Amino acid sequence: MKRTLAFLLAAAVAVGVVVYTQYNKPHKDYSGQEVARSWEAEELATWYATHPADQHSQWQEKVVAVSGTVASGSESGVVLEHGIVVTWDPGSAPSTPPKGDIQVKGRVVGFDDLFGEVRLDHARLSE
Repeated sequence: MKRTLAFLLAAAVAVGVVVYTQYNKPHKDYSGQEVARSWEAEELATWYATHPADQHSQWQEKVVAVSGTVASGSESGVVLEHGIVVTWDPGSAPSTPPKGDIQVKGRVVGFDDLFGEVRLDHARLSE
């Protein structure tokens, strides 16, 4: 009985340490990562629409630069023409939604087959 109690106590402490370290782990900084490829919005949307889903993973979680024209914008992000949905990185959103032609740098989340949209998050406006 004492052995079981000691084992359970040690296991609880180990689990507590793992949970604490994972909870306090810093978030990944995508702004400092190198751009894997630069795309035009139309080119990126066409690539995802014409390639099979098993090839989409080669760009998933990669940081890319995308140039395009803003179709609509809000505080949380913009939609570029040809179906590129961009969500700003927390703390780096522009004070007013951009208009016209822009270039953004962000992480590719994936492709939404239903709406035909490529989604980027952790995005920032490029200079």
